[in-house]
Amino acid sequence: MAVALFVIAAGSATVLAVGIFALIGKLPRNGWAGIRTPYTMRSDENWYRTHRFGAPFLIFGAVATLSASLAFLPFAIAGKVSDGLAGAVTLGSALLLLVCALASWLYGVNKAKSSAP
Repeated sequence: MAVALFVIAAGSATVLAVGIFALIGKLPRNGWAGIRTPYTMRSDENWYRTHRFGAPFLIFGAVATLSASLAFLPFAIAGKVSDGLAGAVTLGSALLLLVCALASWLYGVNKAKSSAP
Protein backbone atom coordinates (compact mmCIF):
# COMPACT_ATOMS: atom_id res chain seq x y z
CA MET A 1 0.00 0.00 0.00
CA ALA A 2 2.95 2.32 0.42
CA VAL A 3 3.44 2.28 -3.34
CA ALA A 4 -0.18 3.31 -3.91
CA LEU A 5 0.17 6.17 -1.43
CA PHE A 6 3.36 7.26 -3.16
CA VAL A 7 1.63 7.22 -6.55
CA ILE A 8 -1.23 9.32 -5.16
CA ALA A 9 1.29 11.76 -3.65
CA ALA A 10 3.15 12.09 -6.96
CA GLY A 11 -0.08 12.58 -8.88
CA SER A 12 -1.26 15.17 -6.39
CA ALA A 13 2.01 17.07 -6.69
CA THR A 14 1.59 17.10 -10.47
CA VAL A 15 -2.00 18.34 -10.23
CA LEU A 16 -0.86 20.99 -7.74
CA ALA A 17 1.76 22.25 -10.20
CA VAL A 18 -0.81 22.35 -13.01
CA GLY A 19 -3.24 24.22 -10.74
CA ILE A 20 -0.67 26.81 -9.70
CA PHE A 21 0.49 27.39 -13.27
CA ALA A 22 -3.15 27.67 -14.38
CA LEU A 23 -3.95 30.18 -11.63
CA ILE A 24 -1.04 32.48 -12.46
CA GLY A 25 -1.64 32.22 -16.21
CA LYS A 26 1.54 30.30 -17.04
CA LEU A 27 -0.13 27.13 -18.33
CA PRO A 28 -0.17 27.45 -22.11
CA ARG A 29 -2.89 25.90 -24.21
CA ASN A 30 -1.80 22.31 -24.86
CA GLY A 31 -3.17 18.85 -25.48
CA TRP A 32 -2.14 17.06 -22.28
CA ALA A 33 -2.55 19.20 -19.13
CA GLY A 34 -5.42 21.39 -18.05
CA ILE A 35 -9.10 21.69 -18.84
CA ARG A 36 -9.30 20.58 -22.45
CA THR A 37 -12.75 21.04 -23.89
CA PRO A 38 -13.82 22.32 -27.30
CA TYR A 39 -14.59 25.67 -25.65
CA THR A 40 -11.19 26.05 -23.98
CA MET A 41 -9.24 24.85 -27.00
CA ARG A 42 -10.99 27.39 -29.26
CA SER A 43 -8.85 30.35 -28.14
CA ASP A 44 -6.15 31.38 -25.70
CA GLU A 45 -8.57 33.81 -24.04
CA ASN A 46 -11.05 31.01 -23.32
CA TRP A 47 -8.22 28.79 -22.08
CA TYR A 48 -6.81 31.31 -19.61
CA ARG A 49 -10.20 32.53 -18.37
CA THR A 50 -11.43 28.97 -17.73
CA HIS A 51 -8.26 28.02 -15.88
CA ARG A 52 -8.25 31.17 -13.77
CA PHE A 53 -11.71 30.26 -12.46
CA GLY A 54 -11.13 26.51 -12.17
CA ALA A 55 -7.63 26.49 -10.69
CA PRO A 56 -8.62 26.98 -7.02
CA PHE A 57 -10.54 23.69 -7.09
CA LEU A 58 -7.51 21.88 -8.50
CA ILE A 59 -5.22 23.43 -5.93
CA PHE A 60 -7.53 22.59 -3.02
CA GLY A 61 -7.92 18.97 -4.11
CA ALA A 62 -4.21 18.54 -4.74
CA VAL A 63 -3.16 20.03 -1.39
CA ALA A 64 -5.69 17.94 0.54
CA THR A 65 -4.74 14.75 -1.27
CA LEU A 66 -1.01 15.39 -1.06
CA SER A 67 -1.30 16.10 2.67
CA ALA A 68 -3.26 12.94 3.39
CA SER A 69 -1.02 10.68 1.35
CA LEU A 70 2.19 12.13 2.79
CA ALA A 71 0.81 11.88 6.32
CA PHE A 72 0.14 8.14 5.93
CA LEU A 73 3.12 7.23 3.74
CA PRO A 74 5.78 6.83 6.47
CA PHE A 75 3.43 4.70 8.57
CA ALA A 76 2.55 2.52 5.58
CA ILE A 77 6.25 2.04 4.80
CA ALA A 78 6.90 1.04 8.42
CA GLY A 79 3.92 -1.33 8.39
CA LYS A 80 2.20 0.47 11.26
CA VAL A 81 -1.15 0.95 9.52
CA SER A 82 -3.33 -1.81 8.17
CA ASP A 83 -3.62 -2.36 4.46
CA GLY A 84 -7.32 -1.61 4.77
CA LEU A 85 -6.72 1.82 6.25
CA ALA A 86 -3.98 2.65 3.74
CA GLY A 87 -6.27 1.47 0.94
CA ALA A 88 -9.13 3.60 2.25
CA VAL A 89 -6.88 6.67 2.39
CA THR A 90 -5.64 5.95 -1.13
CA LEU A 91 -9.15 5.47 -2.50
CA GLY A 92 -10.53 8.49 -0.63
CA SER A 93 -7.67 10.65 -1.87
CA ALA A 94 -8.15 9.54 -5.46
CA LEU A 95 -11.90 10.23 -5.26
CA LEU A 96 -11.33 13.66 -3.72
CA LEU A 97 -8.87 14.57 -6.46
CA LEU A 98 -11.31 13.36 -9.12
CA VAL A 99 -14.22 15.34 -7.64
CA CYS A 100 -12.09 18.49 -7.42
CA ALA A 101 -10.91 18.06 -11.02
CA LEU A 102 -14.53 17.68 -12.19
CA ALA A 103 -15.58 20.71 -10.13
CA SER A 104 -12.72 22.69 -11.65
CA TRP A 105 -13.84 21.74 -15.13
CA LEU A 106 -17.54 22.48 -14.57
CA TYR A 107 -17.10 25.70 -12.62
CA GLY A 108 -14.26 26.99 -14.79
CA VAL A 109 -16.04 26.50 -18.09
CA ASN A 110 -19.41 27.79 -16.84
CA LYS A 111 -17.91 30.86 -15.17
CA ALA A 112 -15.70 31.60 -18.19
CA LYS A 113 -18.66 31.37 -20.55
CA SER A 114 -20.79 33.63 -18.36
CA SER A 115 -18.05 36.26 -18.04
CA ALA A 116 -17.09 36.26 -21.72
CA PRO A 117 -17.20 39.72 -23.32
